[in-house]
Amino acid sequence: MVRYNIAAAVLLSVPLNAVDGFQPSPLGSYHASMRLSGTKSGGRGAVAASTPYFDDESRGGKGTLGDISGRFNATTAYRGISEAMLMDDEEDEEFRSPAERRRKVIMAKDMVGRERFAYDVTLPLQTDMTKAQTSMGISVRQVFPGGKISERALDLETLQFQSSVEELRGGTKDRTGTGSVETLESLKQEVIDDNFKGIIVSSVVRGGLAWEAGVRAGDELVATSATMGNKLWPKSTLDGVRSAILSRKIMCPSVSFKLTRSGAYMTTSEVVEEFEMSLTRPLGIQVEDYEDGYVRITGFVDEPQELVAKNLRIGDRVVAVDSSLGSQMWPVSNVEGLASACTSRLPGQPVKLRFERIVEVGGWNSGDNGNVKGAEDPVTAMESVSPALTATADGFRKLKVETSNSEGTPNQAIQSTGSNTHKMLLSRCRDIMRRYMDKDTIQSNADTPGIVADRVLETLADASAPLDSRTLSLIMDGYLASRRPADAIRAFEACVGLPGDGSLKDVAEVVIAGKKNPGASIVPDMAALNLFTATALLKAFAMEGDLYSARRALAAMEGERLEVGGVNAEPWQRSQHENWVTDARCYNVVLSAAAKAGSPQATELAVDLFDSMAEPSPDSLVGKPSKTAVSYNTMIAVFANAGRLQDAYTIFYSMKQAGLKPDKFTYTSLIKAAVESGDAKQGQSLLTEMEGEGIDADVLSYNTVIKGLCDQYRWYDAKELVTEMEWNGVSPDSVTYGLLMNGLLKAGKPGPCLTLFESACADPRTTSRAQNVQIYTTAVTAASTMGDHARALGLVARMVDAGIKPNIKTFTSLMGGCISSGKAGYAVEVFNKIDEPDGYALTLGIKALCDSGDYAGASRILSEQRDGYKLMSGKQIMSSYNYFIQSALERFRYTDARRAMTELLQSGYIPSKASFDAILDGLGISKQRNDQKRPKVVRTNQVSIEAKTKHDFLLFVLDMMEMRNLLIPSSFYASVLFEGEQIGGLRKKVSSLLAKARAESIKDGEEISSDIVECSAEASCLGWED
Repeated sequence: MVRYNIAAAVLLSVPLNAVDGFQPSPLGSYHASMRLSGTKSGGRGAVAASTPYFDDESRGGKGTLGDISGRFNATTAYRGISEAMLMDDEEDEEFRSPAERRRKVIMAKDMVGRERFAYDVTLPLQTDMTKAQTSMGISVRQVFPGGKISERALDLETLQFQSSVEELRGGTKDRTGTGSVETLESLKQEVIDDNFKGIIVSSVVRGGLAWEAGVRAGDELVATSATMGNKLWPKSTLDGVRSAILSRKIMCPSVSFKLTRSGAYMTTSEVVEEFEMSLTRPLGIQVEDYEDGYVRITGFVDEPQELVAKNLRIGDRVVAVDSSLGSQMWPVSNVEGLASACTSRLPGQPVKLRFERIVEVGGWNSGDNGNVKGAEDPVTAMESVSPALTATADGFRKLKVETSNSEGTPNQAIQSTGSNTHKMLLSRCRDIMRRYMDKDTIQSNADTPGIVADRVLETLADASAPLDSRTLSLIMDGYLASRRPADAIRAFEACVGLPGDGSLKDVAEVVIAGKKNPGASIVPDMAALNLFTATALLKAFAMEGDLYSARRALAAMEGERLEVGGVNAEPWQRSQHENWVTDARCYNVVLSAAAKAGSPQATELAVDLFDSMAEPSPDSLVGKPSKTAVSYNTMIAVFANAGRLQDAYTIFYSMKQAGLKPDKFTYTSLIKAAVESGDAKQGQSLLTEMEGEGIDADVLSYNTVIKGLCDQYRWYDAKELVTEMEWNGVSPDSVTYGLLMNGLLKAGKPGPCLTLFESACADPRTTSRAQNVQIYTTAVTAASTMGDHARALGLVARMVDAGIKPNIKTFTSLMGGCISSGKAGYAVEVFNKIDEPDGYALTLGIKALCDSGDYAGASRILSEQRDGYKLMSGKQIMSSYNYFIQSALERFRYTDARRAMTELLQSGYIPSKASFDAILDGLGISKQRNDQKRPKVVRTNQVSIEAKTKHDFLLFVLDMMEMRNLLIPSSFYASVLFEGEQIGGLRKKVSSLLAKARAESIKDGEEISSDIVECSAEASCLGWED
C-alpha cells in the first residue's frame, strides 16, 4: 500500500497514467464484479450466469473473467450500447492497465442515459441432427421509436413469429413454478420509454436454458454471434436476429447473445455516487493506494479549503483527473499518477478531479420481477415491504445528510435528489409495488396493493425522499386497485405539492410523515407530475364521484382558468422538462365521472366537454384531443343514465358519420339507454342489430336487456332471452342468475326463485356461478318471503360452508324471515352477529327485540339513535317507535309504552296518523267510523279493569299532545270518547266533558285541536287522565 500526501505537491509536466493509445472506458454508476458458473445439460447445456452481485473478495482479482469451457464470455467493463463495446475480452484486455483490470464495472449507461448492466450467455442450437433435452424457452420483440412494441414475438429456438397467446402456450398453471412463463407485461414502464428502441426479451420459460442462464423478461438483446467465430455483432431488428441464428445453425452448435438489464433489478448491496470538483492547490487531502486498485482519501490536513471540507469524506475514491491540456478526464490508477497529474499545472490553474463514494443500500431480491408467493396476503405485504427497503432508505438518508451543509442547503458537488442512490431507492420501491399489482393478487385480496403503497410511502417519508413520476404513478395505481381514491389524491398532493382539485387551496398541510424518524416526511417535487400521474388523479376523482374536481384538474392540466362548480381552476406550473399534453384518455375519464354522477348538471358538463374535443378526422384543429370510440361510448352512457334515449341515438349516428365503427361497448351503452328509458323491446332490437353488424354480444349486453325485462315483470321473456344467449354461445354468469331470481321475487314468485337457485347449484356447469354472496342473499330473501325461516337458516349455513362470507344484506334478509315466521329469538341471535349494522338492520333488530320481549334492549337502541343523525334515519326511528309502542301495548307493558311515547315527543318528533293507528291496534280498539256502531260491552270486574287501563293510556296520549299543542286525528279522538262511554262511571262523565269542551275543527274535520283548560303560569294544570 502506497501513501501519498498531495496537500503540497510539486509541479510535474506529464501524467504518469497517460499511456499512449490507451482510451479509458467511462466509469459506470455502480462498482461490482460478476461471478459466473457453468452448467451442462445432457452434454450440451447452457452456461449459466448467476445474477450479478457485489462482494469484497472479487475486487482484488484479475481484470477480466476468462472463458468458461470456451462458451461463456462476460465483458464486465461495459461501455454503452455501441459497436465499440462489442470487442472480445482478449482485445479489450490489451488496453487496460493492471489497476484498471482490477476494477470491474459492469454498470453503464446507454445512448439515452439509461442505467444498464451487460452480460453474455451461450445457448445450444437445436437442429435436425441434434435435439436438446431442454428448450431455450425465450422469445423477443422489437421496440420501435416512441416505445411501441411489435405485435408478434420471435421464438429464438423455432425462429417462428408468434402472438401473445402462442407465446404463453405450454406454460404451467403455477405462475411461479418451473415451466411457467415470465412475461414483459409488469416491466414495460420500467424498461421502455419513448427513447427506447431495439430488441427486448418479451418472455422466458422458467426452468428453460435461457432462464437457468440468468435471462429474464425485460432484458435487452443487443448482439448475437457472428456466423463463424466468437465475434458478437449488434442487432436492432427481429429479422436481423433471425437471420443471424439461421446462418449460425449451419456452422456452429451454439450461439452467444449479449444482453443488458435495467439497474432496477441488480442485487447489489452498494451504490457508487460519482461527482466532480475543481480544486486549487494545495488540495488538502491525503490519499493511499489500495489492493482493489482504487486511490482512496484517508485524511485531510488541519485546515482544508472550505470546498474540500464540505464535500469530501474519508473513503471517497479518486478515479479520474483532467488533462493539463484540454478537457479530457484520465483514469487514476495509483497515487504516483495522481500526484503527477496534479503537479503538472501552471500556478493558479485548478485541478478537476472525479470522485466516487460508496453508499450501502443492502441486498435485494427482485422476486423474479413480480411473482412472489403469498403476495396476495396483506399481512405478508405489511411485514415484508418495510424491511426490504430499510437499508436502501437509510443509505439515501445518510447521503442526504452528508451532502447538505450546516445550514441545510445542498452543496454543488453532489445532490441527493436524482443521485444513483435515490434512483436505486425509487426503482426498488417500484419493484415492490409491481410484486403486489398483478391481477391474481388483486383478485385474491384487493386491499393488498393499497397496504403496500402505504408501507412504501412511509419508507420514503422516513428517508425524506422525493418521488419521481413513475414511482408515484405505481403508488396511485395501487390505491386505485384497492378502491382507495382519497389516498391516491392525498399521495398526489403530498408528493407533487399541487392541489389535486385544480383550485387554489393550500396543500402545505397535506403531509405524508415517516414513522421511524420524527419530523421526516415526503418532499414535494414537481418532477412527480406527468401525464400518467395526472391521469391517475382524474381516475381517483372519477372513482370518488367528484366530477367538479375532476373537471377542474383537467383544466389545470391544460393551463385553463375555468370556473367549475363555483370554484376557479388554477393552471399547474410544470417543471421545465415536462412538455406533455392531455390526451383523449384524460377527457374520457372525466366523461366517465359525469356518467357516474348522472345529475342534469353532470350531463350538461359532459356535453360541453365532449363538444370541445376535436372531431376524429385529419382536418381537425390542433390543440384538443380527438374524440375516440371510447369518447362516443362514454357519452352514450351519460345520456343513458340521464334517460335521454334520443340524445344517445344522436351520438350513435354521429359516431358512424365520423367514420368510427361501433363496437359491442357502443351497443351495450345504447341498450342501457333504451332500458333506462323503459323500452326493453328496443334493447332486444339492438341485440338483433348487433348480430347483423357482425358484432358478438357479450354477457353484459344480454344482462342489460334481461334486467329491463325483469323490471317490467316480463320474467318469461327474460327466460327466453337467456335460452337465446346460450344458443349463441354466451354463457350466463352470476349476474344473469341474480337478475332472474330478483325478477321472480318482484313477480311474487319466491318458490320458483328458490327452484332456479337450486337447479343452478345442482348443475356442474353452473355451480360456480351460483357461489357468490349476492345469489345466496337473494335465495335467503326468497325463503324469508315464504316465511320458511328454517330454509333461510340452512342457506346461510351452506354459504358459510362454501367459504362465502354473509354480508349485512344476507343477515337482514334472514332476520326478516325469522321475524315473519315468529322466531324472534333467532332474529335476535342473527342481529347480534352483525358487527356494523346499518339503519335497516337496527330497525329489524328493534322489531326482533320487541317481539322477544326485550324492551330494554330495544329502548337502548332507540335512545342512542333518536337524534336521526346517526345510522338510523328519521323515518326509520319513527316507524321503530310506532312498532315499539304497539308491541308494548299488546303485551300490556303500559309503562314501557308511556316511556317510549314521552321520549318520542321529547325528541321533537310529531306522531303521524300511523302512530295513532299503531296505538289503537296495540290496545285492540277498532277505529270508529261514522257508519259503524260499537258493540255493547258486558261490564264485569275483570273487563272493567282492563278497559280502564286502556282508557287511561288514551287520556295520557291526549294530555301529552295537549302539552305540546299538537293536532290529534279525529278517529283517535272519537275512540277516546266511545271507550269512555262504554266503560261508564267517571270515565263516561270525562268523555261527556270532552265532547262539551271547546274544540276547533281543522280541514274537513279530519284533525281536532282541543283547547280545554287555560292555566295560569302560577297554577298547576290538571290533564284529562288526572
